[in-house]
Amino acid sequence: MPQRHASSSSRHTTSMKPPSLKVRLLVRLCALLLFNLSLHPVLTGFVRGAELRSDGEWQRTVEAAKKEGKVSVFLYQRENIEAAVRVFEKRFPDIQVISASTPAAETGPRLMAERRAGKFLWDVCLCGPTTPLTVLYPAKALDPIKPALQLAEVTDVTKWWEGKHHYMDPEGNHIFVFVGSVDMPNLFYNKNLVDPNEFKSYWDIIKTKWRGKIVAVDPRQPGRPRVGARILYNVPDLGDKFLTRLFTETDVVLSREDRQALDWLAVGKYALCLFCGNIEAATAQGLPVAEFEVYRWRETPAISSGSNGSIALMNQAPHPNAARVFINWLLSREGQASFQKVMNSADLLVESMRVDIAKDPVPAPQRRMAGTKYIIMDTPERSNQESVNKLFKEIIKK
Repeated sequence: MPQRHASSSSRHTTSMKPPSLKVRLLVRLCALLLFNLSLHPVLTGFVRGAELRSDGEWQRTVEAAKKEGKVSVFLYQRENIEAAVRVFEKRFPDIQVISASTPAAETGPRLMAERRAGKFLWDVCLCGPTTPLTVLYPAKALDPIKPALQLAEVTDVTKWWEGKHHYMDPEGNHIFVFVGSVDMPNLFYNKNLVDPNEFKSYWDIIKTKWRGKIVAVDPRQPGRPRVGARILYNVPDLGDKFLTRLFTETDVVLSREDRQALDWLAVGKYALCLFCGNIEAATAQGLPVAEFEVYRWRETPAISSGSNGSIALMNQAPHPNAARVFINWLLSREGQASFQKVMNSADLLVESMRVDIAKDPVPAPQRRMAGTKYIIMDTPERSNQESVNKLFKEIIKK
């Protein structure tokens, strides 16, 4: 029996043929291909763990973007925004970021002048809330951004604040809001002239004792002052009644320059400064200025995208595939974590609308809190500046 078993095994063994050289090479090639794919930057990092709407669709978009070689991003001129978008080049070194920026007042006129001249230079606009909504959207200069969202970690609404994507335009399809920072207008004070414990509300600056002692950066100017005024207008506890009393009863002085207003505050010419910025530089110089913790005051706080927290896709984009890759990267977990980290400073608060990333760069007292009531500013109704402008024509005569 044992001998017969051995003989049978021997016959079985000798009947097997070794794999041919062609088969062995094919197996090695497949193993090498799988190893290389595991190292591919597009399939690792921010895409790892996130299913794609279609692997093939995304791969084709990335390869086409590499052939285009560039993505053109128009920026609102603010702090670290250029550094924040250039992180994209580290993830996609074959796609160069071309960027330009202007002050807020010049953005709309420049973009529309270029387009009227037949120059379609830009793929993506990261240029504040006002220009996309009041200039580019009415001019039909934007393509819908929803079809450009390809990564499942981007399209999955459960990863975003309130379980939905937030859009600024009436169609909910063109201007994607990805930043939602707890935001109330800056109010600075001279430490030699003001006891901050006296203030629990914006209404406290209306008191008679501060008459003639307030300077404000002109709220009719684009950028931070105008956004701040729009917030005050839309907060139910304040609204047009507060703004009317502020600009008709307090003898507030208007400045068109941050630096001038802050200098006046620092030397004690004025005790309070509304809509001011750049306090980080002032405190670094040892100037006697500080910022009220307005987030702790009685008014319902707002959530705002600020100056760089929305993104729009330009139509007739020169690099359409690179634009899609940039948009998906920016809105991914990696992109939002990076943007939030780079943009935050002592003078600027930026919190992503994504809820699945760490919020360490945002000071704990100023982070959004689940269950807290906020006024979301970046809706079609609250983003409309016309009613605020009309009010200012009536109450500001300077």
